[in-house]
Amino acid sequence: MITVYFIGTGGGAPNKRGLPAIMVRREGFDALFDCGEGTQWRMMEHNLSFMKIKLIGITHMHGDHVLGLPGMIETMGMYSRKESLLLMGPKELKEFLEDIFKKTYFYPNFEIQIIDKYEDENIKISTFETCHTIESQGYLFEEKDRLKIDIDKLRKEGIKDWRIIRMLKEGKRVEINGKVLLPEDYLIVKKGIRIAYTGDTGPCEKVINAVKDVDLLIHDSTFIDEKEAYKYGHSNSYDAAYVALKANVKRLALFHISPRYDDTYEMLIKAKRIFEKTFVAEPLSYYIIRQKE
Repeated sequence: MITVYFIGTGGGAPNKRGLPAIMVRREGFDALFDCGEGTQWRMMEHNLSFMKIKLIGITHMHGDHVLGLPGMIETMGMYSRKESLLLMGPKELKEFLEDIFKKTYFYPNFEIQIIDKYEDENIKISTFETCHTIESQGYLFEEKDRLKIDIDKLRKEGIKDWRIIRMLKEGKRVEINGKVLLPEDYLIVKKGIRIAYTGDTGPCEKVINAVKDVDLLIHDSTFIDEKEAYKYGHSNSYDAAYVALKANVKRLALFHISPRYDDTYEMLIKAKRIFEKTFVAEPLSYYIIRQKE
């Protein structure tokens, strides 16, 4: 199971929706994507601990996506964090943090590692290029596929010995009463959950290609129907829906809503006309995705 926490879902200047910040949680691994101004405070409202965050990914260096990061790291230090913190982001991120820490006389008492991608036995996190006005990258958070024994098939064949089942799961051939059981005949691939977050982007083929078939696409939806969206490297809600449709995603979350909109009903309706399984990412809400069979 993966839970996506929409901490801040607005864009531009501080507003009631908050500035961009999303936390993805899987079995004790917390990853934060973007860290706009006020993210620490909004996480406390969400009853989420920023001390447990293992990785922070920044999409680009515009202030509404990154200005909350130095303060969060400094607070981690004040609270005596010991665990190393992993950071992903544009090439300017390292210099940006070093300059601020120097000017504010902050010396991290824990290790900060800047990495290009992350992988362990359960998940992998990678980036893809988006179409914004400056260098910008989206993020893919992917569970790895797992092998699962087809217990029903084994029981139908009268096989209930867990020693045999374990050997098959380990990929070993087993002989019973002269019959050879091959592991590939009893193993099922359990597909992992896949989530994509674009950050700021206009609609483009490179994003469509990067997010194909994900379970949840969190896409820029700054405007309802404004030509200026493209000038500033953003999307209208129907653009996000078109990307979702072309990429064959399962669900679409509209994100990075302009402060000019108090009501997102029209935005949602325009998107749902193109891609029905759309919702607006409301601030301080969460979305649960359970593992697929």
